Amino acid sequence: MKRVCIAVLSMLAAGTALTPGQAQIAGQAAAGPPLPAPALQVYSNAELHLTFSYPAGLTPRDGAFAAAAARRMLYGEDAESERSQADACTTVLLSVGTGTEGRGAWGRLGLLEIHGQCFPAKTLQNKKASQLLLRNLVKQGTTTMGMMPLDQPAVYLIQGRWASFCAAQGQPVSGGDLQSADQQLVSVVAVLVQSEVLGWVVETNDGAMLNRVLGSGVDFGTGKPERLFPGLAK
Repeated sequence: MKRVCIAVLSMLAAGTALTPGQAQIAGQAAAGPPLPAPALQVYSNAELHLTFSYPAGLTPRDGAFAAAAARRMLYGEDAESERSQADACTTVLLSVGTGTEGRGAWGRLGLLEIHGQCFPAKTLQNKKASQLLLRNLVKQGTTTMGMMPLDQPAVYLIQGRWASFCAAQGQPVSGGDLQSADQQLVSVVAVLVQSEVLGWVVETNDGAMLNRVLGSGVDFGTGKPERLFPGLAK
C-alpha cells in the first residue's frame, strides 16, 4: 500500500490540514476520552454476499453524482460520448448523503456495481491485470478538472478480495466552467467481487465525514467486517 496515501488519510483522521487554508475541511481532532461508537445503518445485498455498515444520518439522495463517477471510472473525465455504454455497465446500488452543497458541511456516498461483462474476461482472471484495472478505475474516478490527486492509488485486501483506493482534493470545475467555492475531497474505492467490481464514491467538504465513511465496515460473509479503507489512524 502506498505510504503517502496512508499518511494523507491519517492526517485527515488527525485533523491536520492538507494544505494551508484547508483546516476547515480536515477538521480538528477531538481532545478528551474516546467517543462512543458511532451509530450505523446497514446496506445488504444477498447476491453479492455484501453487508456494508455506514454512518447513520445519511439519507437517500439522487444517484446522478454516483452515475457520473462511474462514467469517469470507466471512460475518464471526457465520458459524455460513452455515456450510454457506461450506464449499461453500471448499477447504482446505494446513494445517500447529508447537508447541502454550498451551505456548510455536506457529503454524499454512492455504492456502484460495475458489471463484469464490461471488462475482458482474462483481465478479471489474472491477478496482475485485475490489480491494474482497479488502480485505473479509482484513478480515473478521482480525476476531474480542478481536483489534484493526493497520491497514486493504493492496493490492499478486504477479506481476501483485491481493492484499490485513491483520493483527490480541490475545487472541481462544473460543466459550465464555473468553479465551486468549496474545497472538496473525493475518494473512490474499487473492490473485485466474484466477476463484478464494486465501487464506493465519496464526495464531501467535510474531512470528518470522509473518515467516518472510509472507516465503515465491509463484510462479504467470510469473517469479521473490515474497514473500507484501512489506512486511517486508529
